[in-house]
Amino acid sequence: MIKDLLPPDMRCANDTVEMVIACCTEFIQLLSSESNEVATREGRSIIHPDHVMRALTELGFQDFVGEVNATLATFKEETKTAHSRKADLRKTGAEQAGLTEEEQIALQQQMFAAARAQSMTTSEVAASMTASYDRMAAAAAAAAAAAAGPGAGVAAAGQAGIAPGLAAAPPPGAPGMPE
Repeated sequence: MIKDLLPPDMRCANDTVEMVIACCTEFIQLLSSESNEVATREGRSIIHPDHVMRALTELGFQDFVGEVNATLATFKEETKTAHSRKADLRKTGAEQAGLTEEEQIALQQQMFAAARAQSMTTSEVAASMTASYDRMAAAAAAAAAAAAGPGAGVAAAGQAGIAPGLAAAPPPGAPGMPE
């Protein structure tokens, strides 16, 4: 902090820094002691900011009171803002939107229903695509077996990745098959 207050071309010896820190510590102890005496005279067991202001005046540092008051006001404002931000961070999106608990529950149920519907649709589409692929593979294997002649169906089915026995039985309703 000391280096921040000095001009860029000025340096401060370590002994000087230690002396300033010692002076600051002594000043804080003196101010705390006097503030405690002011609070005790009022019958208080807690030192409040007004006790510190009166202690500054009694110690002859009345010129500091204005700046200390301004710093206190800034601190209070920053603290209030920080508490407000923390409270906002704890709120859910629904609370920030101003929804009641009942509205939040209804919204949650709608979201669950939409997720279930999407999941079911995805599963149904996947099952339909798998069944369609299986029908096309079986029809292709049957066509290859018919073109190759008797006994070639098992070899064609094996090349198509279909278990033997499935290639000879296309699904009902396939072209050229009785229903």
